Amino acid sequence: MSLSTTIYSGWGWDQVFGTAILASALIRKGYRTFLEFPAPNELRGMTISKAYAIGITHRNGTLMLDTISIDYNNEKRLGIVIKYDSEGKGTVSMRFANVRSVTESVLEYVYTLNESFELPKEILNDIAFMNEGKYDKMTKIGRALYKAIRMNYMNKTFRQLMYQYALSVITKKSLKLPEVIVNEANKYDKALLLAQQLIKEERFTKIEDIPLFIISKYNKDEFVKENIELLKPVAYDILNRACRSLGISVLVLETNNTHTMRVCLQRRDISFVKIIASIPRDISDKLYITLKGNNLLIRFKDPGMGTIENMLSVANEIVSAIISAKQKT
Repeated sequence: MSLSTTIYSGWGWDQVFGTAILASALIRKGYRTFLEFPAPNELRGMTISKAYAIGITHRNGTLMLDTISIDYNNEKRLGIVIKYDSEGKGTVSMRFANVRSVTESVLEYVYTLNESFELPKEILNDIAFMNEGKYDKMTKIGRALYKAIRMNYMNKTFRQLMYQYALSVITKKSLKLPEVIVNEANKYDKALLLAQQLIKEERFTKIEDIPLFIISKYNKDEFVKENIELLKPVAYDILNRACRSLGISVLVLETNNTHTMRVCLQRRDISFVKIIASIPRDISDKLYITLKGNNLLIRFKDPGMGTIENMLSVANEIVSAIISAKQKT
């Protein structure tokens, strides 16, 4: 590495804290350090060269050249350091078995640079609990951090605020939250109440017994249009809440001037494979279709095609396939 380097940070609190630790260590070493916070949808096809990557690897669809990546495998509970050569081939150079997060993996890595930092135990635990989905075990501060990032998931500017808070925790050992994070956390609580109201008042389209939620400014429902900025961050909560009670639900969501769709399925009598196969070939060829747990994620390869009309057309095909599958069982 030269005396000037860039750190590419992943999108969550874990990755941002790890980035702040590494940046602090490199600055101590006399490096001139630059930061990048690429959004998750920007990673596929991106090239990262002669840099560090925190929580980003080739598995994100990113070409890594002469780059060091520090990541954490939550399933294996293993921190890893991957060195990529000039052709993008990665080799695991270090493994950390006694860590619970990217942040703790970075702390172990900076020891190899003869630097060390101590973070408050509360923040390390909160980050680990976020990774594990154990939100009930987080402190009040951890829950506020989680809520604030949920409200700003696609907001790059907010990543700079996250980074500044992480630096404050590292350098001052202070966990005091800035007012902007507190306010964003409060917005999340308000958004959840609106989500409950939306479901209770059935402000969604219902095809037979399948709810179709349209969280978009193009929705004609005034309640949705008036509260769109609060409903977007909790759209998946709405989808999954309906799915838990009904076994199936569909969401069309407006994001970054396009629309995406998710289908949540918790019924064993309907197969995702059959649903995907039922989408006409001339439509499916234009889509990225990904299965993640009990969710089917659908988006257009060309974001410009992701109009509300086009996505609702795909949604109708999906719902028709689900209804057909139900009738045959």
